[in-house]
Amino acid sequence: DWSAYDQYVDWQLSHQPHGLFAVCGSSEMHWLDLDERLALAKRAVERAGDVPVVATANLETDRTRRIAEMAQMAETGVAGFVLVPPDGLGLEQDQLEAYFATLADQSPLPVLLYEWPQMNPCEIDPAVYGRLVADHGIIGIKDTTCTLEGIQAKIDAAPDSIVYQANTPFLMDAFEMGARGTMAITSTAAADISVKLWEAMTRGERTEAEQHHQQLVMLDALLRFGYPATAKYLAQLRGLPFEMTCRTPSVLRAEGAKAMSVWWEG
Repeated sequence: DWSAYDQYVDWQLSHQPHGLFAVCGSSEMHWLDLDERLALAKRAVERAGDVPVVATANLETDRTRRIAEMAQMAETGVAGFVLVPPDGLGLEQDQLEAYFATLADQSPLPVLLYEWPQMNPCEIDPAVYGRLVADHGIIGIKDTTCTLEGIQAKIDAAPDSIVYQANTPFLMDAFEMGARGTMAITSTAAADISVKLWEAMTRGERTEAEQHHQQLVMLDALLRFGYPATAKYLAQLRGLPFEMTCRTPSVLRAEGAKAMSVWWEG
């Protein structure tokens, strides 16, 4: 539904985020073909203006095609690539490091990494991350360890890089530790609150930040009743013309719809 997608991108931009992540986990990227992924990125870029858009660029099942995939994604106008670990490769961190290094060295654009939970195992060793930043120009990572120790280890390994945080309960702690942004499921339907939290933390307004954080933590828990269908329904409640169809086995159950309604009314 391209019309709904265009309206959704415009709606996200209205909240003045510092960037957009198109072709992400919430985009159900694993269930889209390459043409669809390229179209998503291109339409987001066309609407975003000066707001940078990044997109995942290594999802082709044939690893030998991933350099070509990056080249095609670059043609959409994105500002950078997000790379995920191939399924199973995280068992051998030296091989995972070599894989990312090869792609980063041939990338025409800045590269971020993403410990995408859809892949198993998805975590990247902090020492590996540090070397990829230092030796291969990786600029940042979306950390999904969901532990304070894991977040701190990434920051310590590459203090000048951008460590984005995906875990909402630890979000304020992560900001205080030096995380430089958030990429989380809550921003799919409540980017305005995510931006307000970041701005309050930046100004040192802790009481205000805690209020926004409480809203996001509650939303994070409720979204899990059937994500991403729950996020689509919340966006619908907020005025967007979303249908509830998902490529994933996600369905909107009655309790999920009720949870979103109660949160929004509150």
